[in-house]
Amino acid sequence: MKKSVTLKIVTFVISVFFIFVAIVKFTYGTGKEYPDLGANLPTESFLLEKLIQMDYPPGNLAVANNGDVYFNYHPVAKVERFSPATVFKWSNGKVEPFPSIEAQKDFQGTFGMTIDKQNRIWFIEPASFDFEHTRVSAFDLNTKKRVEFFEFPKGQAQTAEDIRITADGKYVILPNPGIFSFTTPSVVVYSVLNHNFYSIKSDHPCLRPEDWIIQTPYGPDRLVWGLLNFAVGIDGIEISEDQKWLYIASMTNSRLCRAPMSVVLNSATTTEAFNQSIEDIGKKPQSDGIAIDRDGRVIITDVEHGIIMAFNPTTNQLSKLGGSKDIVWPDGVVVGGDGDVYFTDSSIPSYIDQLVRPPNKSKLLEHRPYFIYRLKKLRD
Repeated sequence: MKKSVTLKIVTFVISVFFIFVAIVKFTYGTGKEYPDLGANLPTESFLLEKLIQMDYPPGNLAVANNGDVYFNYHPVAKVERFSPATVFKWSNGKVEPFPSIEAQKDFQGTFGMTIDKQNRIWFIEPASFDFEHTRVSAFDLNTKKRVEFFEFPKGQAQTAEDIRITADGKYVILPNPGIFSFTTPSVVVYSVLNHNFYSIKSDHPCLRPEDWIIQTPYGPDRLVWGLLNFAVGIDGIEISEDQKWLYIASMTNSRLCRAPMSVVLNSATTTEAFNQSIEDIGKKPQSDGIAIDRDGRVIITDVEHGIIMAFNPTTNQLSKLGGSKDIVWPDGVVVGGDGDVYFTDSSIPSYIDQLVRPPNKSKLLEHRPYFIYRLKKLRD
């Protein structure tokens, strides 16, 4: 009798498990292949250059007015296990730790970065990489001294991976995508003057992942042996030069959207008011980083095809700047003062396994060299 009861319990548990797996698969692991939006577009007059070569994968970058390039190793790779430095400055062909080799111990895992109008470089260090608190910090580029630091309360801005600063230097804008489709995304606004923050949660379609499967040179971007699609909501953000718009590019989402900065910077803004203010302005590729060029176009990385595209908000049209089939995952992107476009190839699909575990050193070195690229604008 006991054996019969035990067998029934085991059968029931196994049945429940497989039902659970089936529900997860059909809810989060199906998806469609996304069309190649750049396939029939002409390429603009840019020359692709391999600007910086390295042994470990880069994550994000920022370019100062004098042409210096600041960058980090991608935090997913956890290169700090093998390298004494993870944040760098490139100047005239020379790479050195930033702000110093001694200061590297103070970083818990930088992700996005940006340089503001006050000549400060800002970093976001999300708590989602096994840390208790998300942190933002800023360093003066002239003195290399840390001039701003804020640690969010536990559980706040947990998955924020990108960062932008208003032109007056008073507000930090963070996209908080949440975890796949399981949690609600939000926009987080931190006041530099008051050292406080607020979050605007949103279930608007522009901020959530859609049911697409990102294709990579290493196959479809799925996790847990096909059970989950790699799906990310609001990720890339950028503020228009006139400070009127916050552009929003969710990674696995087909639409480029924008929200008025007047709404974003109002701490009394409700979810409903924020959702009503969002404009869907057109199609985009499956993307990671975005930037704004001198013509007001939104520069977008196409993570599936190794290219950089531009969206013109005036005409709502896409164009193709350039790229290469050798680029695995165009990640962070920024436009320099001269109009050249700089971007990283973080090559994530080449070393991340099905459980998103940090790769070992040999796995990372197997796919070297890694590059930061420059699309140099050809001038008459």
